[in-house]
This record gives sequence, structure tokens and C-alpha cells, in this order.
Amino acid sequence: MYRVVTPQSEAELEAYYQLRWLLLRKPWQQPRGSERDEFDEYAHHRMMVDNNDNLVAVGRLYVSGDEAQIRFMAVVPDCRDHGMGTRMVQALEQVARQQGVRRLVMNAREEAVAFYSRCGFTVVGEGPISFGKIPHRQMIKALTSIHQIRHRPELCDELQRQWHRRIPISEKMGVKIIQYTGSRLKTKANLTANLNMHESMFAGSIYSQCVLTGWGLIWLQMQEFGLSGDIVQGHGDIKYMTPVWDEPIAEVQGRLREQLMPLQVGERVRIELNVTLYSGEHKSASFTGRYVILPH
Repeated sequence: MYRVVTPQSEAELEAYYQLRWLLLRKPWQQPRGSERDEFDEYAHHRMMVDNNDNLVAVGRLYVSGDEAQIRFMAVVPDCRDHGMGTRMVQALEQVARQQGVRRLVMNAREEAVAFYSRCGFTVVGEGPISFGKIPHRQMIKALTSIHQIRHRPELCDELQRQWHRRIPISEKMGVKIIQYTGSRLKTKANLTANLNMHESMFAGSIYSQCVLTGWGLIWLQMQEFGLSGDIVQGHGDIKYMTPVWDEPIAEVQGRLREQLMPLQVGERVRIELNVTLYSGEHKSASFTGRYVILPH
């Protein structure tokens, strides 16, 4: 079991800076002390430890107004490709949201650009060249994603409020809408908030995110067509394919107008939807949900 903590004691801080130097400066023949800068005193520091308190990852967030920079991100080699980096980014992003930050920025080494892209960052230009030989790319991530949804963002905002009010587990899971086109809905969840004892996503959370995503597509299209009714899950089948180590993204699509129209005359409606959940770019679960809409 791994957990993200804040270094508190002198010993923890020393170990934290030591790992920053070992992973980010020593390989480039940089001296001790080069792993620190003038912003460390005012920054938010996080580190990840295992059950024996062995340090396996570090990261820093520096907040300036409504913008924050992620820097000094590193994971020990033996723990890479197991979602540790994603969890660290999510932990720092959570701090940024708590501080009211609207945008995250970073300078990523070229070999890390694909990883940060999976975490929701976008390349916006060339970054600095460290030590005269390591090129970076400047990347950003907006934290107000609900307002970037072009099709009916006000309905997506209301759906998230409905989820949090009527289905409290959705808020604890960190389920967010990231795309709605009128026929396709995509959601993401906070991996850190849904981990099992194997450090992958809890199977119950995968199932719940899939159920919510299908429920959400029906609710959004009902609102668009001026229909009302109570949506309940009648049945659900799920196939788990691979562990979810990376950010969980669930996707469902369908044009439901004709299926929903009997609600206008007081008839009960049954809809079957197929939801796919991805771990980063990898397909991890396939869910078939059967929903019943009861007319008011």
C-alpha cells in the first residue's frame, strides 16, 4: 500500500530533498543543493511512501495567484509504470483546486510529455533547456473543465450537482464530466480516492463510474428534449479486462430521442447502454447497463 503524505519532520524533508537530487540532478552531474530553489519555502511538498515508509516518489506545487506550477516530479525507477506518477499529479492537482487555482503549468522533459498528456495537460510551446542539453515542453491544464464543454455546459454543471446531491458517492469518488457532445458523454474519476489494496482502482468504483456515466447520458438528453422521469438501474453486467492504474475515463454514446419520447404520454421507457472504461489509453472494463425511466 502506498500513500501520499506531506514531509513534516527534518528527517522527512531531508529524505524528500535527497530523492529529488538523486533522481533529477545527480544523473546530470549536478551538485547537492541544485535540487532546491527560492520557492521551496513557500511551496506545497508531497511525497509517496510504502508500508515501510520507504520513499518512492516526490512532487512540488507552487501557487501564484490563480495559477500553479508542478515541478520536481519524480518516481523511483522500480515503481514506474504502476500509476504512482498519476497519483502524485492528482494529489498536487487536489491541492491546487483547494487553493482556488484555475490553471496548472509545467515544463516537461520531452520523454514525459506523453505521460502528462494522459493526465490532461496540453503542450503550448517550447520550454527551457536544462543544463544546456535537456529540452522541455511547456504544458498547461485548465482546472475549470466544466466550462470548457461546448455543448450545453450548464446542463453538465447541473448534472454534477444532481449527482453530488442525490448520489453522494459520486462526489467521494471524484466523478467529473469532461466531455458532452449531445450524443457522447465522458467522465473521469479520482484514482487516488478509489484505490484497493493492490493500488489499482477498486472494482466497485469501476462499476459505479460506469453506472453513473450511462445514467448521466440519459439525464442530459432528457433535459435537452424537455422530458422528465426517474431513472433507475434495472440490470448491469460488467467485464473487467485489465487493472486500472491510470486516470479512469468512462465513455458512453447514443442518440436516445426516439427511445425517450414515450415519456411524453406517460409510458415507461427501457434503455440499454454500453459503457467503456479506460485506464489512460487502455481499455479496462466493458459495462452493459439496462435503465428504466419511470414517468412522473
